[in-house]
Amino acid sequence: MGLFQELTRGELGRWFASRMPGTAEVASEVAAAAASAAGRAGVVRPPRDQRLGQRHWAEVGGVFGMRMAAVVEQAPPYYGLYGLVAAGLLNVDTAQRVAGSFPSHRDLSPTTRAWALDMRPSPSGWLELAQPQHDTGGRGWADEAVMELVERTGRYHDEHAPAGTVGAGGAERGLARVYGWWSAAEDIYRSGIISDDLDELLGADAPTADMLRGLTAAAVVADTAALAQRLRTSGSLDALHALGGQPAAGSPLGCAGPVFVPHWADGDLLVGDTLIDVKTVLRADDPGKVGPWLWQVLAYAWLDSRSDHYRIRAVGLYLSRHGVLLRWPVDALAARLLAHPKTGGTGVGAVRGEFLALAAAAAARDGATVALRRSHP
Repeated sequence: MGLFQELTRGELGRWFASRMPGTAEVASEVAAAAASAAGRAGVVRPPRDQRLGQRHWAEVGGVFGMRMAAVVEQAPPYYGLYGLVAAGLLNVDTAQRVAGSFPSHRDLSPTTRAWALDMRPSPSGWLELAQPQHDTGGRGWADEAVMELVERTGRYHDEHAPAGTVGAGGAERGLARVYGWWSAAEDIYRSGIISDDLDELLGADAPTADMLRGLTAAAVVADTAALAQRLRTSGSLDALHALGGQPAAGSPLGCAGPVFVPHWADGDLLVGDTLIDVKTVLRADDPGKVGPWLWQVLAYAWLDSRSDHYRIRAVGLYLSRHGVLLRWPVDALAARLLAHPKTGGTGVGAVRGEFLALAAAAAARDGATVALRRSHP
């Protein structure tokens, strides 16, 4: 299990439930903010002319999460690449070259770029996840198609939706198809499962970039594009720019995919000093679901507190169907969840220490024992 699974059905979740009696109160404020936004501008809903099952909601969650990450930073689809390599569909060296071609990684030295997939930019400098791995040779099924798709997507972003921006409707539908492919590839990494649609495509000896884009369902494309527009029209995109310090046009707003424990705990977005988790749910009024969201972002911040690689001082949730961005200073949120009268002091610090010990044991049980290290590429 990864961290979120531990929080929803593992020992860490039981610990948070017992130690955080203020969770329901904070969750009610999240629900109130979502309801207020829904009353003002409505909620982004998927196409009504199609019967959509649970798969649609899961796919849109993955696709829009990746699209929003690209708004913050043009970085490699790390876990999509890992998934393709794990399934034997992509050559490791190809995956490393692809990762090194993204704007976030182009300033790496030629030597370091050879293991770009395991390198992460952070406010404190470059972080290295693991020792580099290399192929001994051979061609991956998706090598040429993936390289073509990444090159085309880079040009498309430059023309229609540079970092920090949302494109017009047609551009966002085109990008949704791309991130639909990468989300399907990431699902292999997260679950070890190859989707039925991708399984069918594996019969092609030489897939093309358009074949990869064609895997994304039309309803997922439309829904993701609508969420992108809500990000812009709600004012939340402007809020992200403010959190990121108003960077120059086309510059990153922060970091996509911050890592706290390699292959066990990784977040969605870091903008300025704020760690943000992206949600694509229609409703945010169930404390049983909202509570673990709050625990998750606090857990990430506490994990980072050991090294302060990402310099997290606040955490937040972005409710994408409502266009609501919520933010709390880390210590203030911890105190409120603990129902503690003060935002600092030994009370919060002692509980943080308890969590870190439990999290270290849980990660070790899952085999996630490799620590991040600073690198000087």
